[in-house]
Amino acid sequence: MIYLILLLTFIYPENVPFSEVIRKVANEAKRATVNISAVQIWEEEEPIYRFFFGDPFEEFFFGPDFFDFPRRKRRFKTEATGSGFIISEDGYVLTNEHVIRGAQEIKVTLREGGKDKSYDAEIVGKDHETDVAVIKIKAKRKFPYLELGDSDKIQVGDWVVAIGSPFGLEQTVTCGIISAIRQKVVIEDKVFENMIQTDAAINRGNSGGPLVDLNGKVIGINTAIYAPTGVFAGIGFAIPINLAKDILDDLISKGKVERGWLGVYIQDVDEVIAKQFGLKEVKGALVNKVVPNSPAEKGGVKRGDIILEVDGKEVKDSLSLKRLISGKEPGEKVKLKVLREKRIINLKIKLGRRGKEVKERFVERGRKEVEWKGIVVSNLNEELRRFFSIPDDVDGVVVIRIKEGSFGEMAGLLKGDLIRGINQREISDIEDFKEVTKRIDTKEGVVFDIIRRGEPLYLSVIGE
Repeated sequence: MIYLILLLTFIYPENVPFSEVIRKVANEAKRATVNISAVQIWEEEEPIYRFFFGDPFEEFFFGPDFFDFPRRKRRFKTEATGSGFIISEDGYVLTNEHVIRGAQEIKVTLREGGKDKSYDAEIVGKDHETDVAVIKIKAKRKFPYLELGDSDKIQVGDWVVAIGSPFGLEQTVTCGIISAIRQKVVIEDKVFENMIQTDAAINRGNSGGPLVDLNGKVIGINTAIYAPTGVFAGIGFAIPINLAKDILDDLISKGKVERGWLGVYIQDVDEVIAKQFGLKEVKGALVNKVVPNSPAEKGGVKRGDIILEVDGKEVKDSLSLKRLISGKEPGEKVKLKVLREKRIINLKIKLGRRGKEVKERFVERGRKEVEWKGIVVSNLNEELRRFFSIPDDVDGVVVIRIKEGSFGEMAGLLKGDLIRGINQREISDIEDFKEVTKRIDTKEGVVFDIIRRGEPLYLSVIGE
């Protein structure tokens, strides 16, 4: 601790104690941090109590609807609380989309002159994809507000202050450092991308509150926690403020974000995929699926392409491609550099808006079974499609059993997976499957092209 104090003495030449720095930042930020109360309202019919308390002979003699009289409706309210912060003197507030999702009534409360003051607010714009929303306070006055910083300049180890209303405890201040910058994290089965990780205490109710640096500028929006016990465990996450700044104008002017849409399902490239597809480096985004009638299909993108560049900018991984395309406007033309069958191809694509997939008819096949490396597969038929919810527009062989301890189990295959290709060789039935697997050396690596629960996926594995 003595070294920390000495270090801070050099950082702050006026010999300001670290506690005073935190106090000053906290006091300024608290003035513009608000508690948000989002109220959902719905109606429900009251249950009807049947004659003779539901005697079974009622329906036998009178029919099931004889005693169904008109029912009264009851109104219910649920209230969710979160945090937010004012970003302009006319009362615009930045918060998380999940804080105000489905709300019919919104109130914000801020601390003024030692007292809580509440105002009505309305939703201005929201974006589910980034979990960012803007609301506006319904009051004609000037409000204190926070300045937005630059999250691209933050570094691991920087001190930060988090403010919000955990468990309804308004104006709570915690302090910590930036622990990491995470490209992708999964919390409670939800995927968060490009997140700031901090050990500043964040709990439920902090969502939407500001994460500020020691200059009092907002560098993140507190959003999620990793909490196996349900409370803070030293790991919290915030959305980088630059991500919010990129879409802020659209949220305020249009109420939503319009992004360029390519129309592909993608995944990261690993070492096995890079080797099998003829890529010298582990980079790019592998196309799992091309949406029918999408800009990608019209522009010549094919399944199995590895997208390497967008308008000359390198695609490092799938997240990188999403950011590059999302930063474009619908209708904008982009140049893609892709690797296809070990050759570089350049494509020009006119981006669109998000579309819908078109299903095609399927061809039913007779059912047969075959085993390879502990993977037991069968030809598709109507029964298997229905049982495993396999889309009508795909063909292949379906996994009906995986032997314990087998190569198939090591590869991560599951019962119900549809295998439609191995090492870039198309598989339509078990005859194709037998022919392809004859020539495979598992030590060189295997890439399975599958459909799992309706979604395309590549699985890569190296055998012994």
